[in-house]
Amino acid sequence: MKKLILIRHGETDYTAERKYCGHSNTPLNSKGIKQADCLRPKLKKIKIDRIYSSDLRRAYQTAKIIFKNRTIIKKRNLREIDFGKFVGLTWEESSILYPDIYKTWLGNPTDTEIPNGESMRNFVKRVESCFIKISNRNSDKTVAVVSHGGTIRIILLKILRQDLDKFWTIEQNIAAINIIEFENKTPRLLKINDTSHLE
Repeated sequence: MKKLILIRHGETDYTAERKYCGHSNTPLNSKGIKQADCLRPKLKKIKIDRIYSSDLRRAYQTAKIIFKNRTIIKKRNLREIDFGKFVGLTWEESSILYPDIYKTWLGNPTDTEIPNGESMRNFVKRVESCFIKISNRNSDKTVAVVSHGGTIRIILLKILRQDLDKFWTIEQNIAAINIIEFENKTPRLLKINDTSHLE
């Protein structure tokens, strides 16, 4: 891969209320649509060869707004982690209803298994596998991936060769972009969690 652009989806009602979305198929709200629209001119000057998106509505909708009239390849394995019983709950509600699991999620995400959800280890495995396949199929190309906060963190940790215990050290705001260039397979982080287009 020559260049990778990672984009987090725009705002939904769930993210606005600090609720866990996970695999729920929530659409963008009106603010999220505007945020995606702000991303379009930001990326217009970059020649992007191939575009991938999580198949969840909020990510795919963001991709369709940014990359109007382009082919977008949906990938189920680019989804956010399945938050199981956390889905629809706010961060505070989750901490009250499931205090031990919530504490582990924040303090030691590697060992987190949310009831009725997905283990962190399985999440990492599917995201990394999907990313490696995308990389191998686009060796000399510039690729955009529209996805979710957790998914993007996993990809960045993989690229930067960092352990999973650094998961929370990478911030990913709504509608943020990250740009990585590769020189002889060595990554150079040009932008991380950039939301200047929203100002």
